[in-house]
Amino acid sequence: MSKINIVNMWVVKLKIRHDDWILEKTSKYDISASGIPLNSFKRNGKQYHTGMVFLQGEDKNKNRFINSLKKDKRIKQYSVKGNQIFVLVESEDHIAPLFDNSMFFIKPVFFRKGFEYWEICSWERESLMKFYKKIKKIADVEILKLKEEEPSVFVQHAAPKLSDKQRRALEIALEHGYYNYPRKITVDLLSKKLNVPRTTFQEHLRKAESKIMGIFIQSAKK
Repeated sequence: MSKINIVNMWVVKLKIRHDDWILEKTSKYDISASGIPLNSFKRNGKQYHTGMVFLQGEDKNKNRFINSLKKDKRIKQYSVKGNQIFVLVESEDHIAPLFDNSMFFIKPVFFRKGFEYWEICSWERESLMKFYKKIKKIADVEILKLKEEEPSVFVQHAAPKLSDKQRRALEIALEHGYYNYPRKITVDLLSKKLNVPRTTFQEHLRKAESKIMGIFIQSAKK
């Protein structure tokens, strides 16, 4: 029987400045934002990216940020729910193609004062260093942390705060593509799958989302 070698993973935190649609807007409108890249794909020879962004700052500045999306030709689709924005961007992002499949985000990307803060993890230190060296050629980047440790993914902090019904609502929404772009299912159909009234299901889902967003912000700032 082979012996299992139990080791920690490598975590790197990067401070990055590059040509990005959201960075210029956070600087221009004096707000901060947290984001999760959802997917990246090519269609008809063009590169697209889908993401979720959560805005933080004064309401007037957040509204200016949101209104600017209408005039930005890179923004092909967007959906706004309070401070939360789902966005489809047409852009040749030079960093996304360099992301190694052996790495993953453990915290949302945080945008503040013209910089992005990425915290990513891998089993191999070399994978993180190769990624750093590649993006250094096309962007201003600084290593804020490079450490071998037991990573803590931000959603882990939220799980204990959810009730069973809230957790189940969130799980089934994720399972059936409610957060995909475009959405694969409606709230009505999700509520039927759990055999509960639509309003009840929506209340559980919104409370779960609210708790996740609270953890989302705190995790991004740390």
